Amino acid sequence: MTTQLFMKLDFQFGGGHARAALAQYYVRDVSPLLEGKFTEPVGRELFSAAAEVAQLLGWTAYDLGRHGLAQRYMIQALRLAQAAGDRMLGGRLLGNMSHQANYLGNFQQAIQLARAAQEGSKGVASGTTMASFLAMEARAHAGNGDDAACSQALREAEKLFESRNVADDPEWISYFDDAELAGEGAHCFRDLRKPLIAQEFVGRCLELTDPVYARTLAFIRLVQAATYVHQGEPCQAAVLATEAVELAGSLKSMRYLRYVSDLCADLKEYRGNREVESFRELVSGKYPSIA
Repeated sequence: MTTQLFMKLDFQFGGGHARAALAQYYVRDVSPLLEGKFTEPVGRELFSAAAEVAQLLGWTAYDLGRHGLAQRYMIQALRLAQAAGDRMLGGRLLGNMSHQANYLGNFQQAIQLARAAQEGSKGVASGTTMASFLAMEARAHAGNGDDAACSQALREAEKLFESRNVADDPEWISYFDDAELAGEGAHCFRDLRKPLIAQEFVGRCLELTDPVYARTLAFIRLVQAATYVHQGEPCQAAVLATEAVELAGSLKSMRYLRYVSDLCADLKEYRGNREVESFRELVSGKYPSIA
């Protein structure tokens, strides 16, 4: 399916590589189909398919830091999912919006959106899908500094994931595997400043992630680097961050650059350290805007 191809490109190379072609595909090939005449069952399928493309456009815009555009695409996709009567896909859109709200620091809104995703798709969402919504809630609680609520949501996500039936899953949730869930846990405990627990999740994520997913690996390696800063080990953090930047290659993702920028901020108090200065020079040469 064309949407799955674009999703794979997004995961591998970042939103910057996929968005222009995807937008053209949506305007030229998808939108005109919605203006024709069709039966109700065919219409539901068309609206669901269009919603998937629109949500991916929103996701790629988000990855590029175009947040207003991303939100407009997400809302458009949510309306298409509602027109299709696809409650599970609607939940996915709310989950995506929770992810973005968390990234922007709107933690309470992120919690509300993640819970709306769970409530709106209750009774129809697969175990894997519901686990992903709970993981979004956990991330938002972590951003809010609520250890207990984060741990509870994460435990519920893990429990649902362990008992899931893959046959119930829609194709679009196939990305949410053991590695992805471990990555969510790593982000949660990094944000809660619990580096040792975060590193356990990081190790599991790195072990399970397919090497072709450059963006995911770049994110998780930078999370790993941050956990070493939080332990007062800047040398190890700088070495890991250097590896992450070198492996990222031509990745086009503003979210990735945010990870790099946040790590540079964490390392400021260690200026003068040889490994830290070497990393700062690498970042300055590769990403002048951050420097």
